[in-house]
Amino acid sequence: MTPNVVQHGDALTLLKSLPDACTPLVFFDPQHRDVLDKLQYGNEGARQKGRALLPAMTSDYVDACCRESMRVLRPSGYLMRWIDPFGLCTGQHLRIVDETCECVDLIAWDKLRPGQGYRSRRCGDYLLVLQKPPKRARSTWCDHKIRDRWPEKVDRNIHPHIKPIGLITRLIGAVTQPGDLVVDPAAGSFVVMRAAHQLGRNFIGCDLRLPENGP
Repeated sequence: MTPNVVQHGDALTLLKSLPDACTPLVFFDPQHRDVLDKLQYGNEGARQKGRALLPAMTSDYVDACCRESMRVLRPSGYLMRWIDPFGLCTGQHLRIVDETCECVDLIAWDKLRPGQGYRSRRCGDYLLVLQKPPKRARSTWCDHKIRDRWPEKVDRNIHPHIKPIGLITRLIGAVTQPGDLVVDPAAGSFVVMRAAHQLGRNFIGCDLRLPENGP
């Protein structure tokens, strides 16, 4: 894999190719199959044809990516894992917690637009902040003004699974230094790469389906 470029590739393959403890920060945005199979909405139907084309991941595959992410993280490094309300409510994130990492924070992202839902409307996702041991806060996180409720609109014409670049930029700045490597094995719209480059960080990432309109 080549750093600092948009490239096609498999998430787990990329992670396995990286050396141990090479980065302080990994972002992971899995396209999880379970929510589609059990709720039967979100990526199905004409209104969601863009998301329906995204390659989906099984729970075991997601877990394997999380474990490899912990391997490539430096001690006290962070895995920022996106998760939807279904995954959060069913405890998908607990499958590897206490095994290789600890969940130390949770940020709720409000897309500022209504979504679907059998009960409440899904207006955003959640970002789990998982830390590799040893758990440290003051020496590993320098921006203490990031709110745990983050409103930010995104342009889904760029990518159907795009995430908020404003939040991502703040997080990169909070836990990395210039020249550090930021990893995103399921990069989607490659907004993490854009944010990393804006801050003078290196990036390596890939996706099985490259954005049609560029990163």
